Amino acid sequence: MRQRTGWLSIRLLVLGIAVVIALPTAGWAHGVVGKRWFPSTLAVEDPFVSDELSTVVEHIRDPHALETEIEMELTKRLTPNLAIGIGGTRSIIRPRGGHGEEGEEHGHEEDTGTSHGWQNPEFMLRYQFIRNPMRELAATAAINVSPGGIGNRSVGRLSGTTVSPAIQIGKGFGDLPDWADWIKPVAVTTSLGFDLRTNRNDREEDAQHAFGWGVTVMYSVPYLQSFVKDVGLPWPFNRVFPIVEFNGETLISGPEKGSHTAFANPGLIWAGKYMQLGVEAKIPLNDTSGKSVGILGMVHFFLDDIAPDIFTWTPFHGVLGPQTLPR
Repeated sequence: MRQRTGWLSIRLLVLGIAVVIALPTAGWAHGVVGKRWFPSTLAVEDPFVSDELSTVVEHIRDPHALETEIEMELTKRLTPNLAIGIGGTRSIIRPRGGHGEEGEEHGHEEDTGTSHGWQNPEFMLRYQFIRNPMRELAATAAINVSPGGIGNRSVGRLSGTTVSPAIQIGKGFGDLPDWADWIKPVAVTTSLGFDLRTNRNDREEDAQHAFGWGVTVMYSVPYLQSFVKDVGLPWPFNRVFPIVEFNGETLISGPEKGSHTAFANPGLIWAGKYMQLGVEAKIPLNDTSGKSVGILGMVHFFLDDIAPDIFTWTPFHGVLGPQTLPR
């Protein structure tokens, strides 16, 4: 009886924390420009600098293995427009048919046939150079550096360093004329960049440079109800963003130069005051991208709203505070 009471208390505590985190409030954090609030997206980098912690889980099946990747990313503003970040990816690769990889060193991996480990870490620098409230327009320049040879060999980490310059742009359509009211909640974002790799061995994937691209189209139910027409959707449905993301990569060097992958990722994002949740299907659009549909899931925390005095402190501009829409 005492044990049951203990488990009940733990469950109530977890439920209470979840309810507090998800409580609906008037504020919106993260990517704000004018009346527009852009949620963080799962597959395509968004065009904002912010104080946030994000975890994205990707699971997909290819002809040879079931692959799961858990990506974690922490970003921190140094000024209102400049941010740094660090990210890591944990890979779990389970060969289909239960056969392990040759050369695996650990007894556990030999028993289960599963390889798991970290990819190379990633360090980020981002600068937001456009923020136009009237046009709901924002743009950010970014450069990521992933030092080679740090991650685990068992999950195929690259031996060379990857340098990835990119640009991200976001545009809301709230500036359309009144006859287009129902289109005003629509917003698009895009990300264009390169993966430039230094090679240290003869593996093909270590030497191939690539061009990466991404486009998102989203419909903001919060924008619809707040600035166009209140259609009466109650919480939690008034916090939903139907979204489709498209992303891909084209190799621009190496033996497979010219080959490309492309995916469509339809799904939903739900956002509260302190966190957002997201889920998307990952649908391959050509043979190179595979034949199986994968799934993406995201849990994202707005650190600038959770503890603004701690997470929005900067060495040069004091405490920036959370990024919220005008009340």
